Amino acid sequence: MLKNKFIGKLVLLFLLLSNCFKLHNSFAHEGHDHFQDTDPVTIERSTYTHFKSTLSIYQETYFCLIKGKLHIVPVLAQSLLDTAGKGIQTESKESGRHLMQHIHQGAQRLRQAEKLQETQEAFASISEAFVHFFKSWPNQLKRNEVKLYQCKEHVHYWLQPQDLLPVCPYSSDKLSNCSVVSEVVDK
Repeated sequence: MLKNKFIGKLVLLFLLLSNCFKLHNSFAHEGHDHFQDTDPVTIERSTYTHFKSTLSIYQETYFCLIKGKLHIVPVLAQSLLDTAGKGIQTESKESGRHLMQHIHQGAQRLRQAEKLQETQEAFASISEAFVHFFKSWPNQLKRNEVKLYQCKEHVHYWLQPQDLLPVCPYSSDKLSNCSVVSEVVDK
């Protein structure tokens, strides 16, 4: 009888410790990317409107980058900040809130960027946030009429309208485009 109580307490202790380790690993800490490739990014219906708006502004920013109209980017970045901020307020799911927070942080960097490279890096961080959502829900690419591409030379992703040939926004020279661009399709 005493032996069974001891084994029961030992099993209970083991379960508590294993749950503590799982909880410790799930909390965010400084420098921690809240997105896990295995965890789907989900958003509330109320936030989806803000998500669609941020995607639309993102696409306008994409066109400004590929056309070299960098003077418009800070205005678009402010719109992204405002819209992502609304998404953060309406989102109750942790993964969706982190998505909108990453877009918001990238938009802050985009608004403050002064050089082309800073602008491209900020745009890449926003793209990464969108990538996590679309990798979780690849059917949403078609629904939103966008394709996901990756430039192997610059190791960055971007979204663009599905009816256009791929044009990398990370090329510093408008006349030469990346030579290795691939569409990213998760099945």
